[in-house]
Amino acid sequence: MGRLIGSRLVAALPGVIGVVIVSFALTRALPGDPAAYFAGPAATQQAIAEIRHSLGLDRSLPEQFVVYVEDLAHGRLGNSLSTGQPVIEELLTRLPASIELTVLALVLSVAIAVPLGITAAQRPNSWIDHLCRIVSTAGVSLPTFFTGLLLVYVFYYLLGWAPAPLGRLDLVYSPPPPRAPASISSTASSPATAARLSPHCARSPCRP
Repeated sequence: MGRLIGSRLVAALPGVIGVVIVSFALTRALPGDPAAYFAGPAATQQAIAEIRHSLGLDRSLPEQFVVYVEDLAHGRLGNSLSTGQPVIEELLTRLPASIELTVLALVLSVAIAVPLGITAAQRPNSWIDHLCRIVSTAGVSLPTFFTGLLLVYVFYYLLGWAPAPLGRLDLVYSPPPPRAPASISSTASSPATAARLSPHCARSPCRP
């Protein structure tokens, strides 16, 4: 067992090295200057140069790659370009949601696929067998973003079974309270109606 795990780790080592090299090359090949981004649009050239020096971008590419590998080995992933927060904190913040999605998708897929697979195996060349083949082929071949949008359109927009895709939900989902129709809301928010409904106008006549 130990030899098998060791051989798998050794076999995966070239792939990990390739991923590190490609990710480093892609981040350096992207257009734009990270130092200018962090400094802001009103920064001077001296401020941009200082930020570039603090980020180590003024070094040569081999030196940057060595620092990049050392930071990866010690778990120092830097700061996010979009939020400015440490990447490790961003990952820890979003990790629970990713785990929830992964576990829920696994449970749903097993609960749906196993009964359908058993039924299709018991009835070969039947309509359920062909349906399972079509659905499985489409699920593998279609991109996940298209499948996600299609499921949102069907189960939220058409059927109304799923909640709105607005982010994470509580354990017990409760729909928002019903809102008044647009005509009633617009009438109540008009200046004339608001003036008539004010306490001052209730005591004395007011003009809109």
